[in-house]
Amino acid sequence: MDSTKPEFYSQNSSLQHDLGVELLQQYMRWEEGDTVLDAGCGTGEICKYISQQPGVASVWGLDVSPDFVRYASQHNSSPNVLYDVSDISDASTIKPELQGTFSKVVSLQVLHWVQDKAAALKVLHSCLKPRGEILLWFCTDVSKICQISPGLASHPKWKNYLKDFQPNLFPWPSSDIVKERHSSHLLEECGFEVLSCHLKKLQYSFTCQEQWKKSMSALLRHLCYIPEDKHEEFLNDAEKMARDVRLLSGDFKITDGF
Repeated sequence: MDSTKPEFYSQNSSLQHDLGVELLQQYMRWEEGDTVLDAGCGTGEICKYISQQPGVASVWGLDVSPDFVRYASQHNSSPNVLYDVSDISDASTIKPELQGTFSKVVSLQVLHWVQDKAAALKVLHSCLKPRGEILLWFCTDVSKICQISPGLASHPKWKNYLKDFQPNLFPWPSSDIVKERHSSHLLEECGFEVLSCHLKKLQYSFTCQEQWKKSMSALLRHLCYIPEDKHEEFLNDAEKMARDVRLLSGDFKITDGF
């Protein structure tokens, strides 16, 4: 189980994909001729979905991982989709022709992986056309799914394996973007007019325990430090902890605020 491998991530990221599509359907209104940037496109499933929406002329997906971009190009290509390797927090990696190009930008479950959020937000703002729109979805440290990661890292059974592991599920949770849960000075400082900014409760139902475990395998980086023959036991403990914090219900439904 290696979530750094694009094949594994693509096959086990239904949670991120399905909730991303739900948010796009709720908040985005596609218009004729839309040019769309997906910042942090991963393996490209969301890019392909957007490219199929009425009115969308083109989609450009950016990701920092060459392996993920290569996979996206091979498996989620379309005549109106392009992929490129770029780091959205480093303006020098962004092609000049992307400046002021896009009518819409989406960045889903990305900013909690970015340390310099101000730099990333300024890059995304520079890629928008005047009056362009952006949709951001990111985790804060109040999320239940973030709470189980430190618990697993300090668990007596696993802590010896995880001595060198950063216990936060995401390296840089995005609570520094959302202040007082409903406003964001950082977004405004980076040039955006904030139309809506809130903590949203999302629900997702897994079909069975096996799907839950595979989805968590793509999310919990702890597994890179745990011997493979102990992965199943570790995931069982993760499930118990998820139930203890009421992230996961008996029928494998998760309810969390992001």
